[in-house]
Order: sequence, then C-alpha cells, then structure tokens
Amino acid sequence: FMREEMAQREAAELLRGHRKPRSPHGWGLLVALWLLAFYEPVVTEGHLRRKNLEFIFIRFSAWEFAGCDKLWAGLVTTLCHHVRQHFGALPLSVFHVLGSRPRFASGFSQREWILKRGTCLRLWGLLLVLAAGLAILLVALLVPGIKDHHALKVVGSAVASLSGSSLVLGALSILKNFLVSEKKKIERLTNSERFAGQLGFMSKIRGEVEVLVDYLAFMEVFERRRLRVVLEITSLDLCYPEKVAGVFNAMATLLSDANAPFIFLLAVDPSVIVPCLEQTGCMKGLADNGYLYLNRAVTLPFSIPEMGARSRLRSVEAAIQTREDLMYRIIAGNVAKT
Repeated sequence: FMREEMAQREAAELLRGHRKPRSPHGWGLLVALWLLAFYEPVVTEGHLRRKNLEFIFIRFSAWEFAGCDKLWAGLVTTLCHHVRQHFGALPLSVFHVLGSRPRFASGFSQREWILKRGTCLRLWGLLLVLAAGLAILLVALLVPGIKDHHALKVVGSAVASLSGSSLVLGALSILKNFLVSEKKKIERLTNSERFAGQLGFMSKIRGEVEVLVDYLAFMEVFERRRLRVVLEITSLDLCYPEKVAGVFNAMATLLSDANAPFIFLLAVDPSVIVPCLEQTGCMKGLADNGYLYLNRAVTLPFSIPEMGARSRLRSVEAAIQTREDLMYRIIAGNVAKT
C-alpha cells in the first residue's frame, strides 16, 4: 500500500512539472560522483514541498548487542552500515573527501546545483602544474643540448611529483574511506583505550552522524525526493538498565539536529523500561520519575491493548492453518516431482 501511494505521489509531481526521481545506481552512479566532486547541492523551496518520500527501514534488535559494552554504539553502527549499504560504499566515500554540506536557497531560486569554483580552480591548477612539470622533465630528457642540465631535470621532476602527489593523496583518501566503513571506525573507537572513559568519544560519534546527515541531504537533492530513515528498536526491555539509558542517549544524539531525517519506532514495555531508567543516573532532576523521562523522550506514544483469550485463540488457529497449508504445498511439490 505504501509503495502504491508513493507511486501516485511521484506521478502527481510529474504532472505538476517536477522531474522524475533518479537512483545512485547504474548510470546514475556516474552522475552522482560527478555532482559530488564538482557541484554543491542547494535545498530549494520546491524541494521542501516535494511529497514523494522514500523510507529506509532499519531494524535494530538491542538483544543482539546486549553483550557489547556500549549498546548505544551498536545503534549508531547499525545506522551507518545500512545507509552505506543502501546507497553504496563509493558515493559515501567520495562525499567524505569531496562532498559539501547542502545550503538553503535564498529567495525563490529553484537552482539545485551550484558549481564549486574553488574545487575546479584547484583541480585545473594541479593539472596545469603537473603538465608543466612533465613537459619540463621531457624537454630535459629528450631535447639535444639540454640533456646535460641536471637542474632542469630536478625542477621538472619536483614540480610533477608535488602536483601528482596531491591528486594521489585525494584518491588514497577516497580509497581509505571505501575500505574502512563508518561502522569499523566507530568499533575501533569503542575498543580504543584512549576513549575508554568517554573522553572525546561522543564528539567523534557526533562527527560521523553529522557527515551521515549531510550525505542524506545530498542524496535527497540528487534523487529529487525526500528521505526518511526509520529505525525500529526492539528487545530493549531485555537489556541491563545502564545499556537501556545509553540507547536513549544515542537517540537524543541522533535527533539533536533539527534537520536529521531520522524516525525512531521504539517497541518496549513501559512497566519494564521505567524501573530500568529509575535505577540509572539519568533521572536526576526529574524526581526519579521514569514515566516523565519516557514521555519526554518519546514524541508520539501509543499503546497496543493486551490480547484477550479469543484473539489469542484466533492467532494460534491462524498459525496452525498456515503451517498445514505450508506442509500441504511441500507434500504436493514432492509428489509432482516424483
């Protein structure tokens, strides 16, 4: 149903004159890399009014990371890993090195891409210096009568190596971010003794989250639609109290940016979570009231009523019927093969 609604919204936008959304895969990957390197995205009023949305659903089971010392770090690594997997490792790696934070358009301008003149001038300057260094080196090596000038060879090789090294360093930085994902970076910080006492750890995590938010904003402008990352957090009520509080702190860190496109779906039992929160130090200033803290952390709380005896019986009957249908299909398939 959601896909049909999104398709209808995209069709309605096309009728109003908006361009068709695109994907950073196939030929779109080359376009995305070109825009990443030489253009700066602009968030226009038309983009903010776009109705077609793409939801990226990420499931996070806290029980799978219960053995980790920092459960909330597992939440951030799961987010980074799925975003990297959804869009591809190469665009995110290039964004780390060459990407720019999107700016908001002034007035009613509908121009979504602005050329990076500084980047283009630096690139052309490096290429010209590299070409000049290679030309001097070739002249010193091939032209008769100049081969004996050792100083000219040194100047040509030095100019070519310096300009070429700048390009190589940029390529190596992209390669490093391609091989070492954000998940691995955070895991290394978590295992580092330097950050064992949280010294500078949250600032590093915050930096990775900011880059991720800017990258999602870039992909919104590129794909010509709005993006929302939905994190489904389950099994939190099976973890220790300190780790439960850490996950809430991580959620606050991710949601601290007003432009962050994150939506959290928290499935917990309040009767279990509230005592866990009240046992930790995060209740200071809230009169040790776990329900008050939970109400402030959750924007739109709602509860599912407990199932009655008839509802449970219907669920069991449906499960048994589904199992019988599955067994019938397996038996029928085996008979058909024989």
